[in-house]
Amino acid sequence: MTSATGVGAARRWLVLAVVLLCFLPAAVDVTILTIAVPTLAEALDASTTELLWVVDVYSLLMIGLVLVTGPLGDRIGHRRLLLIGLGVFGVASAFSSLAGTPLALVAGRALLAVGAAMIIPATLAVIRQTFSDPREHAVAIGGWSAVAAGASALGPVAGGFLLHHFWWGSTFLVNLPVVAVAVPAVLLVLRNNPEPEPRPWEALSPVLAVIGSVGTAYAVIALTHDGVGVAEVVVPGAAGVLAIVVFLRRQRVLEHPLLDLSLFRLPPLRAGVVISVLPVLVMVGFELQLVQYLQLALGLSPAEAAWRLLPMPVAAVLAGPIGGWLLPRLGARLAVPGGLALAAAGYALVASDVVFAGGLVLVGFGHGLVQMIASDLVMTTAPEQQAGAAAGIESVSYETGAAVGIAVLGTVTAVFYREGAGGSASLLDARSSAAAAEALTGAFRGITWVAAALVLSTIAVVARWSAGGAVR
Repeated sequence: MTSATGVGAARRWLVLAVVLLCFLPAAVDVTILTIAVPTLAEALDASTTELLWVVDVYSLLMIGLVLVTGPLGDRIGHRRLLLIGLGVFGVASAFSSLAGTPLALVAGRALLAVGAAMIIPATLAVIRQTFSDPREHAVAIGGWSAVAAGASALGPVAGGFLLHHFWWGSTFLVNLPVVAVAVPAVLLVLRNNPEPEPRPWEALSPVLAVIGSVGTAYAVIALTHDGVGVAEVVVPGAAGVLAIVVFLRRQRVLEHPLLDLSLFRLPPLRAGVVISVLPVLVMVGFELQLVQYLQLALGLSPAEAAWRLLPMPVAAVLAGPIGGWLLPRLGARLAVPGGLALAAAGYALVASDVVFAGGLVLVGFGHGLVQMIASDLVMTTAPEQQAGAAAGIESVSYETGAAVGIAVLGTVTAVFYREGAGGSASLLDARSSAAAAEALTGAFRGITWVAAALVLSTIAVVARWSAGGAVR
């Protein structure tokens, strides 16, 4: 497909607009519930463990599912996969809004993950197949990354405004108008281009992928709670690791693997995966702690907290298209360390409480820029006929970062908080106790310095790979 002007060019940008519309609700749902955690705890009488599952099951399930749905899109066509995903996502949104118990809400969020796992890789694959010119592709990926980074940061903001005016179920019902517009737009604008000769499909690899991701991530999440037995960590963790090992061995010997591991022999793709995972891990984990700090330690309402968060998603949205313009001119070798340095400086400003809003601007812009470049590296390195497989890799990188970030940085915050509070007090105590609020403030500042350190360490990794030619 060439980069001709006129009707062809206009249609390409229309395709991009439709793709971004489809992607928006799936991206927002990664973080939209983070600001609703205190509200859900009261409304559903949910325990800390149940709340963590409500928030984290969405990203957790997608880690395994996108490995399945990406190649499936190559087989049946990404337009068809996108339509199925939108339908599942709409039904799951309605179901979740009516959930009356924590378990029902976890089930609804799990079904949302199934729909999103079809939507996200399909949108990336359609972009890869539509834009062959490197400059146009960089701009298109810049738009996708603007939605990815901006929506993750926008989720708590949107959730805060919805909670201010409506009940918590509105955070799910807001998806339905978007789905209602997106489905006919996909039918009218997108074309279905499945593989001319579909590869055989085998059932064991998808099962292993899901068991592996869920089992290992469950073990990580279980470690975040007091009173958890050894078996509750070891059994699912061991099952998950075993499933991952068997999955990887099968992919090496199958004639038509679900995940083509040969793609990881490409240095730019490997670099793109790591550049995607680490910053997303930091930003999403930091954002959950930021929301809790604003509401529990500072006593802000969800709407007031949303206003304080707003600079971050605005900056992240702007970073995508700006990065799409900068990348062909500067190259990833300069742009990635620059974006990471901005994010690290932002975390330092927030931790020091010097220029809070300015720090959030730097965090949002820096992460948005890096996410755009990571997506471009993954999608342009893989051959076009493997666009779905590459999209699955990019999607699982993002979701892995989000799920692990929530679990790991949440654990570190809990450790800091318990030390400051002198015991195992609940974070909700910060609303009614000055000492607990002070402990939570200290924990938040500590985790923000940790975030800055992790981002700086990523710069060192990128510098090493740049020297080896993986990042140019």
